[in-house]
Amino acid sequence: MASKRAAETKECPTCKRKLENDSTEEKPNKVARQGAVDIDGDVEDKLNQLPPSPSPPIKEHALFKHCVPPEAPVYRDYSVFLAGSIEMGKAVQWQRLMAKYLSDLPITVNNPRRGQWDPNVTKEAKDADFRHQVEWELAALEKADVICFFFDATTISPVTMMELGLWAKSKKVVVCCDKRFWRAGNIHIVCERYGVPFVETFEDLVPAIKKMLGEKGMKLDENGDLIK
Repeated sequence: MASKRAAETKECPTCKRKLENDSTEEKPNKVARQGAVDIDGDVEDKLNQLPPSPSPPIKEHALFKHCVPPEAPVYRDYSVFLAGSIEMGKAVQWQRLMAKYLSDLPITVNNPRRGQWDPNVTKEAKDADFRHQVEWELAALEKADVICFFFDATTISPVTMMELGLWAKSKKVVVCCDKRFWRAGNIHIVCERYGVPFVETFEDLVPAIKKMLGEKGMKLDENGDLIK
């Protein structure tokens, strides 16, 4: 009986957070009948986790590329992968904002938050669309010079935590995790253990990414062009 009630409430047995935000959860039939989910739509930033858009707007570098699936990325000499909370579009729109803040650089920014997602796609390896999405992300993660993680404090983000576990030892990761994230302590300790640069705000994440790009060898002249 207890297990039946847990299944009905769909709560995490540890934190009691509702699990319908989990990106691994199947969507109700009502959502499926409405067609594709807008993964890239605007989301209210209830906890004020994000700063406003750059003002004045940042002048985009001629070589800057912001790439999203399903199209294959166009790579420059350096690339950044935006690994962080999405949860079927319920996470704050941090990826698009980060792309704006990095747009003055001659780099590729790979953003896995694709515009539309069919809720009927099953999360199974045999599903071609699901496999393409996951393999797009895996390839971009492997190629990236910097992987930045942003944990939305309103989400559970199991896939993001899995990816951090995979890449924590890579020496190409920077992490932003608000104290209000339900597993913030775990994230912080992992970063301490493996020497991962760790910040708590989006504003601090931007310079952390640029610093790591410099450490990876990216040098720019006074015009913002790559010195080779």
